[in-house]
Amino acid sequence: MIYIKFFIFLLFSFFSFGLFSASENKKVLCELEGNYSITYEDFRRNYFNEAVEIAKNVAVTTTQSIFFLNRAKQTLNKDAWDKNKIDVTQYWSIDESSDDLLKLDYVIEPAPVWITQSAWNKEQKETGILVTHFIENGSLHPGYPEYKVDIYRLSNEINWFTGKAKIKGDIWLKRVDGKRGKDPKIEILAKGNCEKQERKF
Repeated sequence: MIYIKFFIFLLFSFFSFGLFSASENKKVLCELEGNYSITYEDFRRNYFNEAVEIAKNVAVTTTQSIFFLNRAKQTLNKDAWDKNKIDVTQYWSIDESSDDLLKLDYVIEPAPVWITQSAWNKEQKETGILVTHFIENGSLHPGYPEYKVDIYRLSNEINWFTGKAKIKGDIWLKRVDGKRGKDPKIEILAKGNCEKQERKF
């Protein structure tokens, strides 16, 4: 009889621990809408070269390099960008007690072919979490080895206070053979809301 009670106690403890552990993980679903734009035209190289030099071998693109990238893009005629609508779904798995990221999955439809598996890091911000996917400058693109990477940065972000999220990316590639033209430059931007939570973000 003692053994049976002990077994029941162990079984109860196991399930209690399992339920407790499960409650530690919070799932958050975010639905975003936006555009990805692509152009093959060259930007004025002065701004772009400064951005690449600053961002070189740096996992998270700095504020300076983002500034220069945006300046480079502003030198291009808006009509040069081929814009396409996208829908993005982010699946965040977050530790309930610490707000730390456990896992992030995201789906972009239709998915630009240039997006690929890449290294990533996460940053805890006062307002939420930022996850940045990157490929080192000068590397060959894993899916298209005829191109090397000038810039590859794709960031997913969630804001606890507004309940909103966004994805932003710059993927700029250059032909390995050095031929001019047909160097794709992709810009991705989508924003949206996350599902309601029991607690305020």
